[in-house]
Amino acid sequence: MRRAQGPNGALTASKYAYVGGFIATSNVSAGYHYGIPIAGTQAHSMIMSYENEEDCEHSRMLKTKDGNEVDLL
Repeated sequence: MRRAQGPNGALTASKYAYVGGFIATSNVSAGYHYGIPIAGTQAHSMIMSYENEEDCEHSRMLKTKDGNEVDLL
């Protein structure tokens, strides 16, 4: 969003991406202004901290907001 064109480029892009079929945005401001569901993003540095699948065995299960568990591998 910091590279979007114009003062509201990121808001406009998020709004029309949602209208075009995307299910959420990481742009919190667009979520607030347009009622678009917000979804987080994943830091590249976290992914790069693992060299192989065995390194992340201890943190492979993710608990969702509704209490379900998701196997990340």
